[in-house]
Amino acid sequence: MSRFCSAALLAMLPTAALAQAPVVVPGSGNSTAITNSNREQNAGYNRVVGNLDPQAKDRPAGLKGKAVAAKAEDLKAGSALRDKDGVPIGAISSVDAQGVIVDTGTTKIRVPTEAFGKDGAGLLLGISKAQFAELIAGAK
Repeated sequence: MSRFCSAALLAMLPTAALAQAPVVVPGSGNSTAITNSNREQNAGYNRVVGNLDPQAKDRPAGLKGKAVAAKAEDLKAGSALRDKDGVPIGAISSVDAQGVIVDTGTTKIRVPTEAFGKDGAGLLLGISKAQFAELIAGAK
């Protein structure tokens, strides 16, 4: 009977040893390659963050640099238009002596040329998109 128990015990040993073997996930790679890849990604991220404007935290997310008054030559048909926070409003449809026609995608409205500003990303209005929508609704 002891031979039977010994044989049974020996038969179970390889299974027990396999149960403790490390699990290999298909598609997992070499840890050195993964570490190098992560290092490259982190270096790229740090380069981008290092080039950010330190005063950017004081500006709304959609703005690029300090806004200044737009000049007549800045107001061109097809130019994108954003609100004071950098949120897209529409585009300039046309410009004439009476003002600028802004196309919001649902309506067109004339806006005085002195209402426009600009920053490093393009043209701006000095009001929010919601305020602009209210002005359009009041004009109809």
